[in-house]
Amino acid sequence: MLFFLISYIFSCRCVALNQLAYGQNLIVFMIDGLSNKLLAKYADELTGFNEMSIYGSTTDYLKPVYPTLSYPNWISIFTGLYAENHGFTADYMWDETKQIAFMKGRGENDTISEWWQQEIAPVWYTIGKSNIDVHCYWIPWCDLPYMDLIVKVPNERKLNFSDIDQSESVSTYFPSIIEWISKYQMYRQQFVLLRYGGIENALRTFGGGSREIIEALRIVDLHILDLQRNLAQMNLFESTNLMVLSNHGMYTVNNEVQYFIDECFEDLSKVELVVNRHAMMMLFTSYADEVFYDLQVCDQFAPQADYDNEEDSTPMVTIYRTDELPTEFYWKNSRFMPSIVLIAKPGATILTKRIPSIPMHDEHDRDVKEIGGYDNRFDGMHGIFMARGPAFKINHQAAPIEVVDIYQLMLNILAIEPPHKHNGTWSNVENLLNNEWETRPAHLSKNSSDILSIRPFSMIFLLFFSYILYINICLC
Repeated sequence: MLFFLISYIFSCRCVALNQLAYGQNLIVFMIDGLSNKLLAKYADELTGFNEMSIYGSTTDYLKPVYPTLSYPNWISIFTGLYAENHGFTADYMWDETKQIAFMKGRGENDTISEWWQQEIAPVWYTIGKSNIDVHCYWIPWCDLPYMDLIVKVPNERKLNFSDIDQSESVSTYFPSIIEWISKYQMYRQQFVLLRYGGIENALRTFGGGSREIIEALRIVDLHILDLQRNLAQMNLFESTNLMVLSNHGMYTVNNEVQYFIDECFEDLSKVELVVNRHAMMMLFTSYADEVFYDLQVCDQFAPQADYDNEEDSTPMVTIYRTDELPTEFYWKNSRFMPSIVLIAKPGATILTKRIPSIPMHDEHDRDVKEIGGYDNRFDGMHGIFMARGPAFKINHQAAPIEVVDIYQLMLNILAIEPPHKHNGTWSNVENLLNNEWETRPAHLSKNSSDILSIRPFSMIFLLFFSYILYINICLC
């Protein structure tokens, strides 16, 4: 009888160990350049995305920060801040004081601490300091030291902009991610950041109506489906949450409305440097008043009504002094800002042939099919957000949220308080979560530490009780 009691106790113990996780795990799958409109166009054919919606929560769209470029939005996801607060002004930046450039991760100075405001902790630092394992796959800055922590990222998982196809291997890492969560979830939470660049690459090179973008959508959908099926097969959706989101959308370039700012100036030397191109351009000059006037009277920027809306008097390019930029962009107080900024109407692009520029101009500047960078209020720039797991409602459609809302949501799922003030609004994301989520007992955030400390005593007591019972039976 003692044997059966002990066997029963140990079997119960093993079942509990297999079922109860130390706390919630989180996987964040970021897709560059996927707009809500593009996903909606092909939604019926995308099983992986559909399963995310059926078994989780989906927002109408995800509003990016301005400018709707990669780095400003990546860093907003990682910090919960608008660009003017986190300091990554654009994909390309110029520090006039130190005379150095940020080259969208490709430059020799791009990894120096100059660019990251040290008082703002990235999400992986906060999570890592909370004794949660962090795993990064092609995430900008994640492999660089911050304060007293550095995430160990193998070379093949470090972001390399020279290899545009490096994230195509993302699904080959799923088995190790699943194994890691399964193996250690009793003792340690896991946080996984994945980035996929295939959609933006296809849109930029081939355009939204191409066979290549349809194939790219099919591939990323299979990745998302594969990841969900692997998690479900191991019963990990009881302890693991999966977020799928994009940083911003892309929009088709109209070759009929491409402008070269060189044509606006008789004396090109008045503009010392232009930074960024296409949807937005920064002009650094010591002759701000003269340059601003030349741009205002430049004939090529005059309003043009189009066939779809003949009453539209919006200029194809709007010229701003930096301090007059729209307040709702939360951008004009950023670091590394110029005297003058040009912002193109969606579809239009701004280029230069002869003025010194970052990045350097080349003959391929006009060849891009789709780009980001336009007004973040424009629906073509809106991204996607969907999530499933124990934290989220099932088959739930929610109102739009903003990129700056993601940071607080990630930390909440992992039961961590944000270490700095952020620009996210909790009421925006609260409706995505299970009704019981905010009222869950504190021990459910990190439950098995209590269980593991109590159960051994319970087991000793039961063994002792079994022994006494066995003695009594023998005496009888």
